[in-house]
Amino acid sequence: MMYKKILVVVDGSEQSDQALQKAIHTADRYDAVLLIGHVIDTRSFPRASPYGDNLWNEIKEGADELLEKSKKQAESFGLKEVSTVIESGNPRVVIPRKLIDEHSVDLLVIGGSGLNTVERMLVGSVTEASVRRSPCDVLTVKIEADETLYNNLMVAVDGSEQAENALAKAIEVAKVHNSSLKIINVVEVHAGPYTHSVLSAHQQGKDEEDKDKDVEQKQMLEEYKQQAEDQGVQDVETILYYGNPRMVIPRTLSDDHDIDLLVTAATGRGAVERFFTGSVASASVHHAPSDVLTVKE
Repeated sequence: MMYKKILVVVDGSEQSDQALQKAIHTADRYDAVLLIGHVIDTRSFPRASPYGDNLWNEIKEGADELLEKSKKQAESFGLKEVSTVIESGNPRVVIPRKLIDEHSVDLLVIGGSGLNTVERMLVGSVTEASVRRSPCDVLTVKIEADETLYNNLMVAVDGSEQAENALAKAIEVAKVHNSSLKIINVVEVHAGPYTHSVLSAHQQGKDEEDKDKDVEQKQMLEEYKQQAEDQGVQDVETILYYGNPRMVIPRTLSDDHDIDLLVTAATGRGAVERFFTGSVASASVHHAPSDVLTVKE
């Protein structure tokens, strides 16, 4: 079983409602325990206010109602193991650290943005912090759930161990959902606003060393394709592309191939990218129109 305990965080926003629906469907697919959480943000709580206790009770009551409603929604879908939890503090810290650690969560499901307008513009500061700090895989939800969940998957690979872990997860998801799988490697080219055809033509003039690297990358992709097919994925395609991976993967390729789930490793080849939790992973969470599964383990 790939996921045993799933945490979804709700805040009453449309985005968290979508995340809840996706978490319910995912828990059903993997026969997993579902934990529904809410964090009362105390950073701006007026502790010195004479209305502090009353305000706290009102907020707590609202949180209890939200969680109870969410739990009933999950149970009415047919889930048997559903529980709820309320914490208080800074959601950017409490969600990816305390909730996940204390409840042994192996998948966090979170909406692409939250209630605050500014946070929405930034794809959600809580979402971004959760993806960066969480020790477990994170599913960032951008689209509404349906019965099929995912039809077209794409996984970004670069030959690193982390990317191979992402590939393994993508293969498992494709098998569970009977999805097509596209395995993509983007050769980084700092060529400005050129088209893919221009960049591809540019490759014809490369020296022999660079051409050998292309052969190696194509061979790597074919080996990954064989790995997916050997494990039972029926529809597998490989793509070798030239451009800026941080732009091409979450935008151009996701759009062109009607991707509904993009799988990326939390870290890539470069030490600098590892330090920033993977620039491609971060760009995907921000810019991909599809759901994004960020693989940590």
